[in-house]
Amino acid sequence: MEILIKGPGETVICFIDNRGRTLMQERLRCAGSRTVGARRPVSLVGQVGGEWVPLSPVLVSQGLRQDVTFDGEAPTFFTEKRCLEIGCSPSLAKDAGRGRAPLLRADPGNPPNRKVQRR
Repeated sequence: MEILIKGPGETVICFIDNRGRTLMQERLRCAGSRTVGARRPVSLVGQVGGEWVPLSPVLVSQGLRQDVTFDGEAPTFFTEKRCLEIGCSPSLAKDAGRGRAPLLRADPGNPPNRKVQRR
């Protein structure tokens, strides 16, 4: 799957299993003009305890001036469809499509507001 982000801001995407558990979370940031975009290829399969688990992406938040698509589709539609494909209940698929997924605990060693040193 390919995530396409256009415009400046921060996007948070959780990857959930068929029970709605967040197994992975990504925070993607873009800076620049409104026309700047970024592509991020991701796998929709993760490995947990030696077992391969199908995942669904959930767009939890995005910048006010950002447009985000999953494989060229609106995240709501892509997420609901993918959730049903991997065996989520219809109510879980609806919630995920609306951007509801549990966030993983923040890494205290890498806070989201940390400034990156430029060299």
